[in-house]
Amino acid sequence: MKNKKDEQTAINLFDTFKNLISEKSLQDDRYLRILEILNRAIERVAKGSQTPHLEARSVFQNISTICFVDKIKLTLEEADAFKKIDKFSHSKGIWGEMNTLNISNMWTSN
Repeated sequence: MKNKKDEQTAINLFDTFKNLISEKSLQDDRYLRILEILNRAIERVAKGSQTPHLEARSVFQNISTICFVDKIKLTLEEADAFKKIDKFSHSKGIWGEMNTLNISNMWTSN
């Protein structure tokens, strides 16, 4: 069952974060990888090839790794938008969270 509201929420969250860092990518190549992840996530959610919540989880994990490895420090506004992606990625019930623990995506999103 597709939930159009969740799809649109995920796309809006990805777009918001993407818009905040897109100008930085012109000056710092490290942000290009983050933009690639966000663009791929928007495409996957829009096509329905991944659920919005699982794609948000993957985006959060992959961007967190990139920020850690490349020593990227987000501004307060960027961090707030990023936290919203994390919050959205968590299911709204105990069974959803248990399922997320069981099927957690630990590979990069290609």
